Amino acid sequence: MKPEEKVWWSMKDLVERTGRSHVWLKEKILLRPEYKKILDLENGGPVYYPQSQGDRWCFIADRMDEFLCKYFAQIFKGGPKK
Repeated sequence: MKPEEKVWWSMKDLVERTGRSHVWLKEKILLRPEYKKILDLENGGPVYYPQSQGDRWCFIADRMDEFLCKYFAQIFKGGPKK
């Protein structure tokens, strides 16, 4: 990781990194049960899901980037094969 790269991303960073809106990211990735079980910090994943109103999303940058690359095709084809 380059020194100028962030260790953690906010939702704004994720939006900038992917070029997708927060609504799209939530609908297509973050709130889909099949991805949430992989991504949730509670399960060892790279995403801190807000626990209350005013709480903020937080992502471990390199691990979230890795997830996005690994699941790119699945995400754009509508999710994992059933």
